[in-house]
Amino acid sequence: MRAANRKSGSQDGAIAVMAAFVIVIMIAMFGMALDLSRTYNRKVELQSVADAAALAAANALDGTTAGIDKAATAAADTAAGFGYSYNNGSVTWSSSALTFGTALNGGSAGWMDPSAAKVNAATVFFARVDTSKLDASLGEVSNVLIPILPNAPTRTNVYAAAVAGRDSLNVLPFAICANSNTRAASLASGELVEYGFRRGVDYNLMNLNPGGQTPENFLVNPIAPAGTVGVSMMGRMDVVSPFICTGRMAIPTLLGGQITVERSFPIASLYQMFNSRFGSYTSPCTANSAPADPNTRSFDLSNATWMKNKPDHQYANPLSSPDPLLTVAEKQTTGMAGTVYGPLWSYAKAARYASYLANSGVEPSSGYATFATSDWATIYNPGAPVAQSYPGTTPYQTTGGVTAYKTFRNTRVLRIALLQCPVAAGSKVAATVLGIGKFFMTVPATPSALNGEFAGLDTELASGGNARLYQ
Repeated sequence: MRAANRKSGSQDGAIAVMAAFVIVIMIAMFGMALDLSRTYNRKVELQSVADAAALAAANALDGTTAGIDKAATAAADTAAGFGYSYNNGSVTWSSSALTFGTALNGGSAGWMDPSAAKVNAATVFFARVDTSKLDASLGEVSNVLIPILPNAPTRTNVYAAAVAGRDSLNVLPFAICANSNTRAASLASGELVEYGFRRGVDYNLMNLNPGGQTPENFLVNPIAPAGTVGVSMMGRMDVVSPFICTGRMAIPTLLGGQITVERSFPIASLYQMFNSRFGSYTSPCTANSAPADPNTRSFDLSNATWMKNKPDHQYANPLSSPDPLLTVAEKQTTGMAGTVYGPLWSYAKAARYASYLANSGVEPSSGYATFATSDWATIYNPGAPVAQSYPGTTPYQTTGGVTAYKTFRNTRVLRIALLQCPVAAGSKVAATVLGIGKFFMTVPATPSALNGEFAGLDTELASGGNARLYQ
């Protein structure tokens, strides 16, 4: 019995030792879990700050130096609204935490501070926030129980980073030559001309070329960002068609370098996609992905009732040799009749160059000051057309169109890249975009024609899709 008791006592002692050891291990594990959870929560808090600040900055980028300043202010204001350490502390912002780039990885120039970004403002559409550049205390977590372990750190430092930027561009994968490489000029009448186009004048977009005898029009690679070399899309209408339906491309900017284009836009394969804007749907276009314009009335020659005399064509007449791919709107000559200009002003009125200057080339939301139909004799001479019963707004607005241009509302307004021409020889080449032109579809497209009335220029900010987080 004594031997048995001695054996039992020795086992009790061993269990007590083991229990004490297990308790220490459990406390250490509990402490580790507690401290790790606090570290994880701090990481989540910092990631929220980085994500929100990067998105706020990216949404403010508009291709101008002022946009860089707005982005910096937006990031700072957004970060200031966040707390950390379970809202026991507030975030103190530092401008060094925000950098800018032309691509997801910063681009060829790398991530730039605001000063450097302003030099490249036209191509900067990405923002990066790095919380390690903020005060060190923001990412410092004091460990409470982990230090009981040998060589365990008393503090853990964490940080978060986020990149946000534009994910798309509301511009068609279709480009034409600018009629002029000059952004803005004035005619003798004081009318504004933008890259050689006149507002309110209808053009056959498939039959233009200011410097040659052969029409120039281009298919733009809708998934190759500017500054990169894209593959040929000419044989991939299954890829291109959805972008024609929606009127957008899966690239953030057209101005970050030369874009990849292919000669001879395949209008015969894609014209039906354009016509979804008139409520005529062909797969892959649907009413959800390609909503019809609120006004689907075709402004063909018989419906141009505000013109006293029926125009010769749906578009401004082309000139004869030596400039057959310019129109009478670009080179007025003597002996012209008032019917050669096409159906004028169905969507947009001619604008005044003085208004352009007064607004420093930035069009106000109300638009530049315009001419009246009583001025047609001056701005469309000689042989000027005559307006009759022209409505107070425009024929488009009077017959159901929305009064102001809005993305996804005025879907008949096509955003089209205007290229610096001549473009280098070759079927697939790089080209430089001068600007984004707005052209109102007056009538449905056909297998050989796409008519558009010039309605002015657009900015990349107005044309840009939503900013989103990338990493």
